[in-house]
Amino acid sequence: MKILKIGGDQIADNAFLKLLASTIATDDAPTAIVHGGGNEIAELQKRLEIKVVHFEGLRVTDQASLEVAEMILSGTINKKVVSGLIAAGIDAIGISGIDRGLFRCTKKSHPSVDLGLVGEIHDVRPEVVYDLVHNNITPVISPISLGADGKHYNVNADEAAAALAVAVKATKLFFVSNVPGIIQDNNVITTLDPATAIELIEQKVIKSGMVPKILSAIQAVKEGVDQVRIVDGKGLSKDTGTTIISNGSGNKLPNTNKDTSDVVTAEAKFVVSTYSRPLPVFTHGKGVYLFDTEGRRYLDFTAGIAVTALGHSDKQWVEAVSRQAGKLTHVSNLYHTEPHVELAQQLTESSFADRVYFCNSGTEANEAAFKFARKWARANHHTNVKTRIVAFEGSFHGRTTGSLAATSKTKYRSPFEPLMPGIDFATLNDIASAEKTITNETCAVIVEPIQGEGGVNTASNDFLSELRKICDKNKALLIFDEVQCGLARTGHLWAYQNSGIRPDIMTLAKPLAGGLPIGATLVTEDVAQTIHPGDHGSTFAAGPLVCKAANVVFNRVSQPDFIANVASTGKYLKQKLLQLEPQQLVDVRGSGLLIGAEFSCAIDPLIQAAAKRGLLLISAGENVLRLCPPLIVTMAQVDEAIEIIGESLGSMENNQVG
Repeated sequence: MKILKIGGDQIADNAFLKLLASTIATDDAPTAIVHGGGNEIAELQKRLEIKVVHFEGLRVTDQASLEVAEMILSGTINKKVVSGLIAAGIDAIGISGIDRGLFRCTKKSHPSVDLGLVGEIHDVRPEVVYDLVHNNITPVISPISLGADGKHYNVNADEAAAALAVAVKATKLFFVSNVPGIIQDNNVITTLDPATAIELIEQKVIKSGMVPKILSAIQAVKEGVDQVRIVDGKGLSKDTGTTIISNGSGNKLPNTNKDTSDVVTAEAKFVVSTYSRPLPVFTHGKGVYLFDTEGRRYLDFTAGIAVTALGHSDKQWVEAVSRQAGKLTHVSNLYHTEPHVELAQQLTESSFADRVYFCNSGTEANEAAFKFARKWARANHHTNVKTRIVAFEGSFHGRTTGSLAATSKTKYRSPFEPLMPGIDFATLNDIASAEKTITNETCAVIVEPIQGEGGVNTASNDFLSELRKICDKNKALLIFDEVQCGLARTGHLWAYQNSGIRPDIMTLAKPLAGGLPIGATLVTEDVAQTIHPGDHGSTFAAGPLVCKAANVVFNRVSQPDFIANVASTGKYLKQKLLQLEPQQLVDVRGSGLLIGAEFSCAIDPLIQAAAKRGLLLISAGENVLRLCPPLIVTMAQVDEAIEIIGESLGSMENNQVG
């Protein structure tokens, strides 16, 4: 199948429409057309005295601008293309991305400017196009799309064309422009790899409206479209223009996927068995879906254990990481770099904290918190006695020696004892237990506002309030472990915001860099002042590559609309779980998109049955189902998950907790 993206400037030329029809008629491959709006949108905006604003090739869109765009794109231009094709003997129909839910999108975020009602496609229904081309009808598609919030969004037509090409597994994607390709020094560049393209964008050789074409072309090539070209009208039928290639090695990366059995056999031979992994073997992901070596699709309600907040292969994240990888990845903490300073500023300005220490994981962030707390106690109280740390039953803080010592589950601890001394455990939500355990020898108390691994148990607001008072009374620091529940996961940017209780230290990790390894320990100035050069460190932490990725994630998840959507989708998920009303369901708890469903029986059979039906789930203990999907999940995808869970409940019959 072939996807053609055409601009509004070409559409005004009747000769071009005839050439377009001729190309479609003589090509054996079915064709779908995605079109933009060119100057007609801008001209109507000017006549209506609506300010026209572009940023990096994207049209900034308020409500009035959206109405104009929809009028021109889905009306005037769409019908002109359709009528031109029909007049030339091509059976065609005009649709928009809204029709039959062809394109589903979310609001597009940008670190520097609010783009308004500009969308970013996260889901495509290829069957909408398949149904038409199967009947020899050429779809002509306006990129106006439907958001998860029910609003209409203006989506860049280049991005829409690339998303469609990937979804329908097109073999060809042509971006038809008014120039014959990418031009440098008055010559057309015949082939262009992603790294070179990014350099040309930074050098302003590629600029304005050509930027989204190139970025969309790169994404399409990376996701398997065989041939992607930038051409003019003449290039539709000739082998001309600029062809975007993969890594300078050809139009498509070779299929190097091994058979599932080969991968599993090799892993058993060469990898230390710290995990018991079930089949399948995954090869790639897109949005909230993962795909295995057999081509099967799975709805991912694990997000890599609450890590991939933006889903898989998020376009903005991929572009930022690819660009940074081509510039600078690592210099160690001996030298200054910009991305980690930018990230530190964003984290502190959005939270209680004054400073940040960066590391590589959640367990490292907690280890740093413990070291900082003990150093703080010695510096401020001039004693070697105030060293004890209080954690809570059900806690999980990591697997390195110090964090493991503060993790309560015996099965994690006992094989590796003796662990770091000086740890005491109290009972979560039991104020009397906390008062008894926390003493003047306690330097810090660590608590998860919502325990993830421990069963999705929420620390009550009253308990956290009293815990703050007990810490203050005993001159101990309060540490919130938000490794799993921070960064919008609970429907608040920070989980502590739900209670209004401010910690002295907060630890972060999982979603911060969208899948790349990073951890962060946020502290007040009082704590920071006791830490000096040489007290702690990390070779790999805060590298420019991982921090660039983290900046993208933070810019997105910190948006109020994004957080509100997490809260509303999480509420919807809880409601749908309760509506299942299975006999074995004991409780549904949690906040935002960190939800625990407790059953009266072991849930492993449910998890296995759901996986066979294409839904990935994880547990939080033997009988608690943990639902922590990517934060971009839609209510329609929640419905899909709930349907599969409902179908899988029968697997738990006659199954009791051991």
